[in-house]
Parts: sequence; C-alpha cells; structure tokens
Amino acid sequence: MTQPHRSPAPIRFHSPGLHPGGLTHSAALGAFIVCSQRHGKLVLVEMDGRCVDLLDHPDLVTATAVRERDGRAYVTVGHRGAGGRSLSPKKSPGDDTILRLGRVCVFDLASRRHLQTHDLGPAIAGAHTLLPDDLVVADDGSVYVTDACRPVVYRVPPAGRGAPHVFLDDERLGGGDGSSGKVGGIALARDGFLLLSTAGDGMLFKAPLATPHEFRPVGIPHRFPGADAILLGPDGFLYLAADAPGGEGGAVWRLAPDDAFESVRVASVHRGGPVDRPAALAAAWHQVWGIEGHLDTAEDAAMAGFKWTIAPCID
Repeated sequence: MTQPHRSPAPIRFHSPGLHPGGLTHSAALGAFIVCSQRHGKLVLVEMDGRCVDLLDHPDLVTATAVRERDGRAYVTVGHRGAGGRSLSPKKSPGDDTILRLGRVCVFDLASRRHLQTHDLGPAIAGAHTLLPDDLVVADDGSVYVTDACRPVVYRVPPAGRGAPHVFLDDERLGGGDGSSGKVGGIALARDGFLLLSTAGDGMLFKAPLATPHEFRPVGIPHRFPGADAILLGPDGFLYLAADAPGGEGGAVWRLAPDDAFESVRVASVHRGGPVDRPAALAAAWHQVWGIEGHLDTAEDAAMAGFKWTIAPCID
C-alpha cells in the first residue's frame, strides 16, 4: 500500500452497526484496525475506505479498545449491554454478566490465531462490576488496562509471569458510581510512566510504572471536561479528546509537556474537523488520527449508507 505523504484525506468506510470501541494502526498490515463494541470483532480499514472483517472470536463480546504491538493485537473485552440487553447477543454469556465480565484477548495478526485470554475479574475479590475501557502495552509485554466502573488500573504480566492484578487503585480516578472522576484514557510515556485522563473532572494524572504509589496529578492550565481518549503522539505531545473551549462540541487538544509531564501547556486545539470528538486515537504516518464512534451515533449508524470516519486530528 502507498503511504500518504502530506495532508491525507479522511477515510470514510461502511460497516453496519460497528460502533467503534478502539482504533490502532498496523504497520505490518498497512491499515487501521477497529474493534466493534456491538459485534465483538476486529475490522481492517484501508486508506481507500475498504473495510473487511479481520478477526472474530467467541471471547470477543463487547470489544472496547485495541492496540497493536509487535504483530499482535491486544483487545479489551467486557459486556456492556444496552437497555438491559447485550449489544452482541450471539456471543452473550447472559445478562447476568453485563458489567461483570472483563478480559484482555491477544491475537497474532499474521496467522489470525488466538493466543491468550486473560480474565481480569479475579484481580478484585468478591462480586463487583467491571468494564475494561482502554489499554496500553509496555516494552516488557505488560498490559495496563483501565476500568470504566472502578478507579483502578489492572496490570496483565507477560504470558507465563503471573496473573492479572490491580496495579493502581486510587479514588481520584473516580468510577462508574457517580463520582466525579471516571478514568477516560490511558497513554504510556517513553520515560516509564502512565498518563491517565478523568472524564468528569477533566484532570490528568501520572503513575510511574516502577513506583505506582507515586501516582500524582499532572499540572494543567485548566480542566478539560469530558476528557476521554489520550495518546502520546510521534511528536512527543499528548493528544487529548475532550470538550471544546466553551463547552460547545468536542475538540482534540495538543498538550506540550514540561519536566517529563509534571505539567503540560496547550500547544494547539483542533475542532470542527471530520472527527471533532474521537472515541479513540491512533498514530500513523507521523500523525495522530481519530475515529468517531460514541454510542449516541447509534440512530445515524442504523441509516442505510452511513459511513464511519477516521481522520487526522491536527492539520
């Protein structure tokens, strides 16, 4: 596939009822990979808008996020349910598992083979709700996963090196119980720490991988209400999907780090583009791309001929 050199056009593709959960770019496949919350599968989207099914597996119920690393696809899986029913009824293990199922599934992209499924539920004792929401993959193969229902980050060690466990548990991350935080997105910095956003109070936090007890806020010029997906871009800036200035619509904020992300500054704000409130972000061809996909687009997505959009976030 020919790679774009400048100002690539938005990609518009047709995939009925997809409801994107996550977005990643595969250099090996030369295309974007999108996971579906409704159908629990991965699709491959090329620059010309061609979209084909890539992976499907019984363990993929509500696929909420996907990352590609070293030829493998890592997918967070839950059971979201909507209106008391599963979004993926053909794979539903029953309504009693809505918000009580959490997995990380790993696939080899070359062979399309399922490699592992890691169960996050036992990481917390007793009956509890959970919904894996986003993930990053570290250099050592560890996977860090956020939870939309609890103020925690899970760690899934590399295969054969232990069971999934709670890496970080801090009330400042909020949760699905109405508290103001609720972790929105997660990114991995090159210096060995996680960056986390919280949607309700628009904050950013930093958690060193070696010393998670040093979890602390990142200094910000102001709060970012609606903070959701975040990504450390190829340029070293942090990209954050949140409300636009003034609260009208959405925007992608490009944040410059100071002192290894002890604080950030606003470098630029992108709004009014083809995707002004991305559900997920991905780096490709030295740019940051976003995909629309929030569930409030359900009625539009049901219309004949509806197309989803993947587009660069910053001109």
